[in-house]
Amino acid sequence: MLVINIFLYLCAEGAEQKNINRASFQLVMKLVAFKSGVYHAARKLFGKQADIYIYGVDESLGGEAAEAAFREGVRLHKIFNYYDETSELSLLNKKRSILASDELLLVLKAALKMCNLTNGEYDISLGSSAEKRKLGKEKLADELPAVKCDYKGIKVKGKVVSLENPAIKIDLGSIAKGFIVDKMIGCLKKSGVKSALINARGDIRLFGGAQIIGVQHPRMPGKIIEWLRLKNCAVATSGDYNQYYGSYDTSHILNSKELASVTVVAPGLMTADMLATAAFVCKEKERASLLIKSNAKALTIDKALKKHYYNGMKLLRKTI
Repeated sequence: MLVINIFLYLCAEGAEQKNINRASFQLVMKLVAFKSGVYHAARKLFGKQADIYIYGVDESLGGEAAEAAFREGVRLHKIFNYYDETSELSLLNKKRSILASDELLLVLKAALKMCNLTNGEYDISLGSSAEKRKLGKEKLADELPAVKCDYKGIKVKGKVVSLENPAIKIDLGSIAKGFIVDKMIGCLKKSGVKSALINARGDIRLFGGAQIIGVQHPRMPGKIIEWLRLKNCAVATSGDYNQYYGSYDTSHILNSKELASVTVVAPGLMTADMLATAAFVCKEKERASLLIKSNAKALTIDKALKKHYYNGMKLLRKTI
């Protein structure tokens, strides 16, 4: 999917401030630890590092819970990884018709519903176009050969998924990571964890204690443009500033138009992840309608750095 660069300041209310960890990748993290402790585990997942923070547990329970969550994450990543030639998604893209797993069907149906809601502005069939942009990043975007297909060529009948247009390559990067993290959160809860946070390269879901999370300025690396106080929810940002080729107008997000970034807060990360990307590629009128009807809280920042808030997002703002 997109690379999201949210700067996290994770704060447990009423706890003593204590600098626990500074991440080595595109996040700067400062924890305020519960007095009873914080268990941290990190693994390579989604192509880079993913982190689990579990609050108020001993090392034994924290280690077992984190391992169970990471095992589930690795299992599901094997289904959706666009770049793994042996993944179920790659098998579909290669064979053009397969009997799909329940997990692939669930995510695919949710993504197709969003494709329809946005009249194809959000389109999971354009994996080939994304590949061409990456491979041709030294060229101008309009010099690359067009890929002529859309989501309507993806057919689901029962558990059978078929790709009717030979140009279609499904890319679920804008939704699968969120789905996987939601399932990992479920594993933590089943293990008896009462409060935790998973940070998957900037896609975040948390439950239990409240946290304060800062959203990166889309044009000033290292600067926070907005602070949010979050509890029992997920947050994802889609932006043009972290992967682009030559200019922000040729970012890795296909069909992007008017915005520099979109941040969405929703109950689950699959929803937040998908909505952030879908809103990012829609025009203003359609974007506003999509976000308002979703009931998810959202912040959009246009290329002139003007902010727009949706569904009570302003109420989550926090002064630091």
